[in-house]
Amino acid sequence: MQPSQPTGPVKRSEVTVVLHDGMQDLQLAGPLEVLSAATGAEGAAVTYRTRTASVGGGPVRTSGGLTLVPDGALGEGPVPDLLIVPGTGEVPARGSEVARVLAALVPRVARVAALCTGVFLLAESGVLAGRRVTTHWKWCGPLAAACPDARVDAAAIFVKDGPVSTCGGGTAGIDLALSLLEDDVGRDLALGVSRSLVTYLRRPGDQLQFASRPEPFVDHPGVRDAIELITKEPTGDLSRKRLAAHAGMSVRNFGRLFTAQAGMSPGRFVERVRVETARRMLESPDPPAGLEEVSAGAGFGSVQSMRLSFGRVLHVTPAEYQKRFNGPVKENAISAYEIAFENS
Repeated sequence: MQPSQPTGPVKRSEVTVVLHDGMQDLQLAGPLEVLSAATGAEGAAVTYRTRTASVGGGPVRTSGGLTLVPDGALGEGPVPDLLIVPGTGEVPARGSEVARVLAALVPRVARVAALCTGVFLLAESGVLAGRRVTTHWKWCGPLAAACPDARVDAAAIFVKDGPVSTCGGGTAGIDLALSLLEDDVGRDLALGVSRSLVTYLRRPGDQLQFASRPEPFVDHPGVRDAIELITKEPTGDLSRKRLAAHAGMSVRNFGRLFTAQAGMSPGRFVERVRVETARRMLESPDPPAGLEEVSAGAGFGSVQSMRLSFGRVLHVTPAEYQKRFNGPVKENAISAYEIAFENS
């Protein structure tokens, strides 16, 4: 984007990015590229000044093997307008020094954006209580257990709840940064930044379209047997009555115990397994000839039933899913112009 003189007063927004060992490189670089592309852009009313900080101001090692030297120590210096907390590839341990420093800093910050598992580092600050939050789909269960006072949305690419923003893993940090940018400078400039980065301003669907089949941890042998039957025979009779008999329980007791152990009802689990089965068929390099064959092979009674389940679980249709994950590859791939039109 070409820099130009702003048409009105320009606000300077101070941004601090938390550096810590094991953080993922993309979660640092992605959001910073968004803010950098906006700074000085034509019509921008905000310019971002970024500072990096670590506990004690020492160097950190990222998941990709980069050694980063921060600008200063976390918790020292001016309080930022926006604090960005990147995550790692796993759930960070409770009681870390990073979490301790953040617990004191976060309540003083105007906005905080926790990327992927960075949200776990905010748990001890109490700022997540009563808020809707998300993280990488793989870690939504542990997040709900770690923050019982928060409302975890496993489907959302990102969530903004008051001053606290959270997002899924990987490139979701770019989605969130673009949304925060849109709040600051408006849709037109944010759309221009998304086009320059060759990405969506608003990504279609949600992060569950990337998730693998749910495999809840259960310790009751009857529930384990029922889950094994569901995953092995998705096209079979998976009524609650049959599953209860397979588990050796009454229908009522089975439903109550299954929900408590798996975190969802038997019917919802069956639906997710069948959606996962259909997904794998649609992703295959040699997919079935039509949706009728997919729906039958996944255990759905009809194509319409499969469409409804895809909508509930993945928020996309089967046809849209196949296009995204197994569509024909164009000779020159997708162009920035195509993305621009889809974002319009």
